[in-house]
Amino acid sequence: MKAHRLVLIAVAGASMLALSGCAQSGNVAARVGDSTVSTSDVDFLSRMQCETLDKAAQNPAAAAQGGVQTVPVAQVRTGMLNTLIETELNRQIASKEHLTYDRDTLRQVMAQFERVVDQVAAKDRDRFRSMVEDVYRGQLQVYTLAQQQLAEQGVSRPGQDQVDQAVAKIQASFRKNVDVKVNPQYGADARGVAGSTDPSLSLAVSSYAKQARSAQPDSSWVSALPADQRCG
Repeated sequence: MKAHRLVLIAVAGASMLALSGCAQSGNVAARVGDSTVSTSDVDFLSRMQCETLDKAAQNPAAAAQGGVQTVPVAQVRTGMLNTLIETELNRQIASKEHLTYDRDTLRQVMAQFERVVDQVAAKDRDRFRSMVEDVYRGQLQVYTLAQQQLAEQGVSRPGQDQVDQAVAKIQASFRKNVDVKVNPQYGADARGVAGSTDPSLSLAVSSYAKQARSAQPDSSWVSALPADQRCG
């Protein structure tokens, strides 16, 4: 699999910024089987993503190419939670199937990503690098399984779309047998995908929260947010 096909995060979906009053309190954003995704990890990666977007927005080259889209912090946090849940599912798939991965590809990807790591505060770099490497490793491991399954079906040289479809099928099948419970304020659906439902059906939410959950919130509303509630 080519390195550029690996994706750390798609900033999609949205969540409420505050977690107070949720059923799963403390430092748990989600439970994936017997494992947990911590709120602190979600917050950390969200901060890294926002800092990167903020710096990109100040880059004249980025401005010349149309600029960087400003997004609510709440939206970034939902995307990061989904990434961390998928990473944990990938880890469990790899453990169950005893999967290997292309170490050269991982080294190449991480070498390219180091430019991003260098932009964050020195105190955050080791943690940031380690978490991103976990994401990429899990993706590579599941891609390995997808390629193996396609080979067994007689597809020796699959196209990227075929591999991607096989990966999605593997993940969806495995997810059905894993109990994924997400903090209800992230608006997860029955599969545990954050940002997929309206938590206001069971929780009282503000107009801010409803706008923040929108996949494409109004740009004027985003621009009017306080600086600490938007990225880019």
